[in-house]
Amino acid sequence: MRNDTTEKHTFSEKMIVDYEKKANLTMAFICRVMMVLMILVIALNAAGVFIIDSTIYPTLIISAVIMFVPTVLYNFLHLDSIAIRYFVLTLFVLMSGMLYSILSYHVVMMIVFPVVLACIYCDLKSVIYTSVLGIPVMVASHIISSYLRVVPDEPLVEIEDIFLYGILPRVIEYAGFVVICCSMARKIQKLIRGLSDKNDELYREQEVLITSLAEMIEVQSHETGQHVKRVSEYTKILCTALEMTDEEVWKVSNAAALHDVGKIMVPQEIINKPGKLTPEEFEIVKTHVSYGKKLLEKSSGELMRLSSGIAYHHHEKYDGTGYMGVSGEDIDIYARCVSVADVFDALVSRRPYKKPWPPEEARDEIISQSGRQFDPVVVEAFEKNYDKFLEVLEKYPDSVQ
Repeated sequence: MRNDTTEKHTFSEKMIVDYEKKANLTMAFICRVMMVLMILVIALNAAGVFIIDSTIYPTLIISAVIMFVPTVLYNFLHLDSIAIRYFVLTLFVLMSGMLYSILSYHVVMMIVFPVVLACIYCDLKSVIYTSVLGIPVMVASHIISSYLRVVPDEPLVEIEDIFLYGILPRVIEYAGFVVICCSMARKIQKLIRGLSDKNDELYREQEVLITSLAEMIEVQSHETGQHVKRVSEYTKILCTALEMTDEEVWKVSNAAALHDVGKIMVPQEIINKPGKLTPEEFEIVKTHVSYGKKLLEKSSGELMRLSSGIAYHHHEKYDGTGYMGVSGEDIDIYARCVSVADVFDALVSRRPYKKPWPPEEARDEIISQSGRQFDPVVVEAFEKNYDKFLEVLEKYPDSVQ
């Protein structure tokens, strides 16, 4: 059994990456809403509801276009690098400064808009970057606003008054808002990291349990002690060929080790009987899939739940003639992979009741059962990766041949 804690840590990190991707889409959605609101302001002004000088139309139109940038980058182009995030945040800081330069205190809330967007990522660095960049932009925009005089009722004229009564109060308010945002981002970031660490811990605990149970199976079927290791590796090959994610491949290949866990409930003398089983004994052996499901299905761990479905379905046949009569796509997809892996290894391995088949004959048998015993898609993946199966067979030979 593998014990790759680095790989599991990577999976937990992937959870954070996935969160950030969703944050990008959330940002894009919020910006689309803001874009619609800006267009609405223009429309209402054109209809005479608002009284705003038409000279600000270009600014509002440019701002609306900028608001659509995240949608282009994240939804259409699927760009989600850190550099893109900082580019977008920088763009919004400059846009907020442009709006403030034209509309002054009428759009004071737009100054903190980029900081709010940065909070979506729950990343302290992004919030600090946006906040630090926003202060000089706000100062410059306030000065520009005072000289442009687009808003006629701006009361401050002298530069000293502008700093003392205009800029200073807003910098203080801005700083207070930044402290709140940084605190929120830090706490949520800590929470997400805690969840990631807990996820790692749960993976480790489940893997230890799987390893222990797999060892019990190996002890009971000592002639084929490497069987569960090989089935896990075969399953990994098939899942990878079916283009499952790295995390999914890891989970399924580990869960596959427990496909026969129910056999610990079957009498030893039947499991290791050297001759052909009687119909009554075969019925007893068939119960191991139900035992396996019952042993695993109530666990709260994801790996255990995956193992439960695999244990219950790995003897089902694609045409519905298996243990429980389940057929086709109704058979657990992971169990369909394990089924091919399990049968191939059973054929090429020595058993109390048979000699091992040559690998080529086992390969031909698997292929001949496509659409009957096995899922054709999984058989195709097996055929294309047969050489890798042979490598696993050579790597984990049985102690007794």
